[in-house]
Amino acid sequence: MDNVYLLNHEPNINPSLKEQISSDYEQIKYENMGLEKYILEKYNLDVSGKYGSLVTKNPFGKASGQLSSNISQIKTDAVDGLGFAVIKTVISQDENLESSMEDWKVKAPKMVVEEIVSERGEKGYTVTWKGRGWDKSFEDYLELVAKSFDIYKETQMPVIPSVQYHLPNSEEDFRESEYRFTTKSLERVWRESSVDLPFIVEQDFSATLSGLKNTKEEILRWLRVVPEMIDKYIATDNKIIGVKLFNPSFDDDFQVDMVRTLNDNASDIVGTITCFNRLFDFNKEFEGKKGIAYGGYDLSDRNLRVLTKFIAEYKEKTFVPISATGNINSGRMMVEYALRGATSGQIHTFFQIPSENFGLKEGSRTKKALHELMFNPTNGLVATMISLRNTLGIKEDNVFRFLDIPELHKKIQLDKLK
Repeated sequence: MDNVYLLNHEPNINPSLKEQISSDYEQIKYENMGLEKYILEKYNLDVSGKYGSLVTKNPFGKASGQLSSNISQIKTDAVDGLGFAVIKTVISQDENLESSMEDWKVKAPKMVVEEIVSERGEKGYTVTWKGRGWDKSFEDYLELVAKSFDIYKETQMPVIPSVQYHLPNSEEDFRESEYRFTTKSLERVWRESSVDLPFIVEQDFSATLSGLKNTKEEILRWLRVVPEMIDKYIATDNKIIGVKLFNPSFDDDFQVDMVRTLNDNASDIVGTITCFNRLFDFNKEFEGKKGIAYGGYDLSDRNLRVLTKFIAEYKEKTFVPISATGNINSGRMMVEYALRGATSGQIHTFFQIPSENFGLKEGSRTKKALHELMFNPTNGLVATMISLRNTLGIKEDNVFRFLDIPELHKKIQLDKLK
């Protein structure tokens, strides 16, 4: 199998700058100035990212999951510098508290982090758990969203509610009552919070949907109808609808079809597409449950292959902004996704890997992970962006923006970066 990765493991950086990055990796020097301003002033790098049209101070966000299921976790992420956080996914319901996807409300918070070796033989990490969506009451979820907006007011870290709406098979209609009640309830909380964010909601196509073995046509029907159904019940024009795609058990070309379907049918509705949720192993067992989602390098290999095909097709076209997810374990991996059009990345597993993988030994896991993602001398975002700047022949005096990278595929042959 060809290696899909474009960037060298050894960054193209002069010894002096390499020494500066190593010094910043060994000791935090940005606490008074702020991380992003420090990087801009010292390295002439603007690390701002975007979730859809919303600018974030850096591209690293937390993906929806067990690590964004209470207000303490959200506050830590905000105080310790993440670009944004997607709140744990709630399952849609109607005004009678009925939910057609009730089976996704699974209370099983235990998570196990373990090494996983990809088909190529590359070692990474994956995290396994049985839980799915939010398992408490819908009112509890709305309260968490409201409190998260308060955190935003204090810290300016955007917080994003996530929903898994009803997804029917080909014989069923969409349960519109669930779309109406859930969407309107979330918008009410947003309006009552008077927060200066757009109303954002991300539809989460769970990785475990693969276990249902839906047909291609059923999946494409979801992608054509779901954004319209959500948009139908949003009153404000100040909104961002995100769609997080999963990895069904079809080939890469169908995965491209999924992204194309959203762009062709809903580009005026969908504000960002999160590509792509975890892979699914039908045979793997965890605590008596057969069929488990997983990550690691098989996931990033597939995601990057698919996005490479997609941006080649859309080289001359505008497409819905992409927020990446899948084995983002370094700044270099973030840039690999950015080279395929991603303006931000959503992370879950990296926050849980063993502590010996982090250079920073004090602080929360969020703080350690973000420091590693930024300043690792070999694969951090600072080292990778400087290396890319040098490879592209951009002068050090010019500010190099992270958000310039998603546009590069329109200007250069990406294969020449290898």
